[in-house]
Amino acid sequence: MSPIECKTEPLDSYPVTSLPEVTVEESRVESILQTEQSISSVYGTDYNIMDTPRTVTPINQTLMKSAAIGSQGWPDPLSITMATPAAQFDASELYEMSSPIIRGKPGLTFINGIEQNVNNDGFFNPPWNFNMVENFDLVEGPPGAIFGATQPSNGYVNYITKQTYFDKFRGNVWDTTGMYENYMWGADIGGPIEKGKLAYRASYMGINNRLYYQYVRNEQQNFYFALGYRPTENYQIDFYSDFGTADYTPIELLLNRPTQSLINNGLYLTGFLPPSEVTAGTENNPPANTYLKSELPISRRATVKYPADIGQATFAMSQVIQRIHVSDNLDIVNNTFFWYQDQTAIRFETYEANVFKGDYEIDNRTEIRTNFDSDFKNTKLTHFIDSGFEFRFQRTLDYQSEVYLGNSWDALTENPQLFNFLLSNNFANFGLYPIPGSPAGGFFIPLNDETNQTQFFRLSPFYQHQLELIEKKITFFIGTRLDSYFVHSQTPPGTPTFLFQSLNTKQLNPLVNAAIIYRPTSWTSLYFNYNWQYTTNASGGGGYSPIFPATAFHLLNQLIEGGVKLNLLRDKCYFAISGFSEDTFLGNIEFPSTPASFQGLEANITFQPDRHFWIRMGYLLEQGVEDWSGFPEGPEMAQTYSTNFAKIYGLPLNNNGTFPPEKYALIGWPDQVFSGMMTYKFDSGLGLTIGALVLSDQYLGYDYRTRIPLQFVMNSSIFYSSPKWETRFNIFNFTNQKY
Repeated sequence: MSPIECKTEPLDSYPVTSLPEVTVEESRVESILQTEQSISSVYGTDYNIMDTPRTVTPINQTLMKSAAIGSQGWPDPLSITMATPAAQFDASELYEMSSPIIRGKPGLTFINGIEQNVNNDGFFNPPWNFNMVENFDLVEGPPGAIFGATQPSNGYVNYITKQTYFDKFRGNVWDTTGMYENYMWGADIGGPIEKGKLAYRASYMGINNRLYYQYVRNEQQNFYFALGYRPTENYQIDFYSDFGTADYTPIELLLNRPTQSLINNGLYLTGFLPPSEVTAGTENNPPANTYLKSELPISRRATVKYPADIGQATFAMSQVIQRIHVSDNLDIVNNTFFWYQDQTAIRFETYEANVFKGDYEIDNRTEIRTNFDSDFKNTKLTHFIDSGFEFRFQRTLDYQSEVYLGNSWDALTENPQLFNFLLSNNFANFGLYPIPGSPAGGFFIPLNDETNQTQFFRLSPFYQHQLELIEKKITFFIGTRLDSYFVHSQTPPGTPTFLFQSLNTKQLNPLVNAAIIYRPTSWTSLYFNYNWQYTTNASGGGGYSPIFPATAFHLLNQLIEGGVKLNLLRDKCYFAISGFSEDTFLGNIEFPSTPASFQGLEANITFQPDRHFWIRMGYLLEQGVEDWSGFPEGPEMAQTYSTNFAKIYGLPLNNNGTFPPEKYALIGWPDQVFSGMMTYKFDSGLGLTIGALVLSDQYLGYDYRTRIPLQFVMNSSIFYSSPKWETRFNIFNFTNQKY
């Protein structure tokens, strides 16, 4: 019996070694109770959530559909928060995020247990392909000894890709049509080739979407294929592959000049400079009162996006997972992962360019899993050890630049074809150089923290030991890992000779994690978790800048968390509450990484008495602090004062200034989040889901002058499902709140 099957009892057997299988039993598919789902994303093997000493949210297909996660072909900022209050997608980075912001910091991305590191803080990705996702776990806090982590984080997502069908043939086609020219379509087929031994799964998705916001698009093609082979009872191999292309609008900025009047009353401050005079900084930048005019009403759909912004990407993933069951006491698992992306994203209105030329990573992890029993002073001890070695090679060739001058454009009265910094006579003053082989208009800055040509190896032995005192109802987890980095980085081709820089370095980063669970009753878990590790800063594409100091390779990422989990009402209600403290670092472009700390309290409850009805609610209270006190300057912003302030006192817009070096409360993140979802489904197949979010106020700048007040947003979904087909009608923000 596995820990999943024995969900109400303390762990009394060894973890299983396979990925979650596709389940076809209707009652299991419709369950969204955390106790009904396996968790392999914390300790590498399947555990019940009651035996997992972490705050983690398993999200299956039922919950994905109910929260509308991926239903628009991109990670909209509301849907994932409906499922868990600790996560939000950044509306300004939607098309380049593979993981949400978790507890105030962008999360990491894992695919079937391997880190996808060709990114920076979960950003700089091609549009994410939810079509390849079967389900996923959202884990709060950094990874432990088995998974490891290259970059610091407050959490991560582990995507489990679509699995093969070994029992019978299945196939479906689907189509999604929505307002604002949203069109998605796809097909999915699979079944046994040789029953019980060989099976396949193939899936296709096409997207031709516009967005609620003007001048934003996403045209995407994705092809996914999986093959599973079980030649004997003791050996299995699974192959997963995905290939996609995208032609899209990189967002970064939607609407500029966020005055309090704009946020509260929808009034936009008009007026603009001739494009030839537009600049950033204070030099050659005239006072705002010489051209800013009156406030006028503006549509919430308006943007300052240049209609011809460039977003093009080709990406591919392959993965092979092998499992060998040697004996009842020994299993071997090998996981080999490959990720490739070639991407060009140029935003002319801010001027920012990110061009990744064929970045790729290869990762191989081999785990040896052993179990045995022992006695200590008449106490039976059960041991489960997972140890092994992981190897990673990554290559990046990345060009980056950013100027950020968006406040000079007028989204209401100016022709959007003029939102292009290349039209400015001041463009040549910013030290940019043409990107070799880039589309017209691609320029880069050689010596910032993002531009790089990097090759690095990471060698990582790891050891994890689970020790269970069955009679005492106590389980200990302890793990350790040592990441050895061998890095070569230099400025890329196209860099002038006099600016050439290179870096060769070897670094060691240790990791230690420990946890304890106490199960006083079959329905109660008390736990404490401690994670301590050193991680590295990252340039664009997950490489390293040749101007990184040694401190960039030793960023402390620490988690202290404790909590209580309750499985109530005979497995019908799950409740969890946890408190946490995290120390981490925030990535920067022109400055070293900034220390940051986060403390908070989170509570979640799920109640599902039967297959007709379920409800889940979550609450997060969190405060974050950025510590700039050890730097020569504080945080940088394109404009360090409000647009109204600039107009009143005759200051230039886009001053590209910095604040004093001190501690600052985290901006752009609410201190409190409440999320709730409720579904009722009739025997006829008709059902209704309603979701609600409440977000406390949040400031937009380190001057703490302009803030988004408390927000209340509601989504709904009406659906009908039968054994052969399903239809669903999603209504986002149906009360038309000012989100």
